[in-house]
Amino acid sequence: MDAIAASSGSQFKSPEQMADKQRDHQLRQACSDFESIILQKFLKMARESAPEGGLLDGGHAEEMYRSMQDQELAQQMAAGPGMGLGDLLYQQINNQHYNQE
Repeated sequence: MDAIAASSGSQFKSPEQMADKQRDHQLRQACSDFESIILQKFLKMARESAPEGGLLDGGHAEEMYRSMQDQELAQQMAAGPGMGLGDLLYQQINNQHYNQE
């Protein structure tokens, strides 16, 4: 069985390799989620700094809509290149993890 696995190259992955790949994916997702939270806070602060007013005030419903809009926009931004905070955080955590072993 080992000869078959060795001759086939990267077709077969050990459980450790699969676990490392899963852990790497989870770490990348967590870093992206963190960046999304930071971006959402930035968007909220920017919206709060803009002057309110106008003829129509949406009240609580508009606040909820804007909050959901900011959340979705932040998630879309973080899924792309974003600000790069997620990538930097991933690299920092990954480097610390491998330097300790």
